[in-house]
Amino acid sequence: MSERAIIWLRQNPLAGLRAPIRPVPTSVVLFAGLYGLAALAIGLSTGLLEPSWPELWQVLVLPVLLVIYPSLLEEIVFRGIFLPRSLLVAPLWKQAAAVAASTFVFVVYHPLNAKTLSLSDTSMFTDPAFLAIVTLLGLVCGFAYLRTGSLWIPVAIHWATTLVWNLALGRPW
Repeated sequence: MSERAIIWLRQNPLAGLRAPIRPVPTSVVLFAGLYGLAALAIGLSTGLLEPSWPELWQVLVLPVLLVIYPSLLEEIVFRGIFLPRSLLVAPLWKQAAAVAASTFVFVVYHPLNAKTLSLSDTSMFTDPAFLAIVTLLGLVCGFAYLRTGSLWIPVAIHWATTLVWNLALGRPW
């Protein structure tokens, strides 16, 4: 890896991980809450999400696994790399365009990732309801990153989403 690439990585995703976590702006909390309500409404009304009880191993193991993948790794890529820190002070239209572009790539990635991992049933990852929820997640995580400057806030939002889905809303294992 070139020295220039290493410097860029230090100044972007790694800087986002080192950024202090300050009080989260009310707008981020509100947007995240609206996302949660919308995701539940979409998922429950379409049958994508179904309330369920987790097994003990899931309760013990998944909170740790899900913080690493998908939450941390996907946020480093789709927010930390696709949303350079220079956007933190960019005009709103540039921020919106960048968040839209990173969200588009984030959404396209999910079905491709499922096929690459050779999951036995990839239909969920191409389900329009799932893709709508992923789109909203990408938007809220991008917004949260640009409002806070910390990657940890989108990681937490992403983690909470996947944890609730896996433990209480019928994510098939």
